[in-house]
Amino acid sequence: MSYYEILNGLFVLIIILSAIYYVYDWSKGSDRKPALWVALLKADRIPQKLRKVYRTYPDKDRFMIFWLQLNRLDEDKVPGAMAELGVYRGQTAELLHHLSPERELHLFDTFRGFRQEDLRLETGEAASYTSANFADTSLEFVKTKLGEHANIIYHQGNFSETALSLINPPVFALVTIDVDLEKPTAEGLNWFYPLLAPGGVMIVHDYNPKWPGLMNAVDAFLQKIPETPVLMPDRNSSLIIVKNGIL
Repeated sequence: MSYYEILNGLFVLIIILSAIYYVYDWSKGSDRKPALWVALLKADRIPQKLRKVYRTYPDKDRFMIFWLQLNRLDEDKVPGAMAELGVYRGQTAELLHHLSPERELHLFDTFRGFRQEDLRLETGEAASYTSANFADTSLEFVKTKLGEHANIIYHQGNFSETALSLINPPVFALVTIDVDLEKPTAEGLNWFYPLLAPGGVMIVHDYNPKWPGLMNAVDAFLQKIPETPVLMPDRNSSLIIVKNGIL
């Protein structure tokens, strides 16, 4: 074997080892800030179940948004339940439960895909949707994924109907809305906001020009509230609203 072949082999080996290290580092989360996560990880203070959820969660930046916000809510002692509008197959619901297992978690979804009547006036990416999109799920599937927990409450059906059926809705500390469409996004924002605790947070996913109807719903809602939103750089962009007020 020539000297050149040895050097070339070493170079390829270094690239392979570097790639393996990057993937390992990425899966553990030590390549992702904030530094607090890295410090707690090194101190073995991140539960194994949460580490597993992190490794499988597709958007690490979005994961950290939820993690940081729930840390803040706990530190500031903001009371209230959590809610997700747009559950799909339960990946974010699983994350929220592991992040704050002591809080009630309310899950709102059809658990069978989009409703045809919610698709009629959509534009942009959502104009290509049909009732078959995101239909590869079910209430039973999500329940099996999350397991049996008394403080996880499921609300199946059209959101405007299931929400109104709650006679005494709880106060919410964290609400995430991920439904892609204008009508249910508007309904979710308007229903959850009065129930949000001071200091509580609403996180709206997919706030970007691919979903102009969703952006229209959010922009119209923002005109009615005093808070200034913050746009986050996670995949497809999440918009955060922290409610003003004193606990």
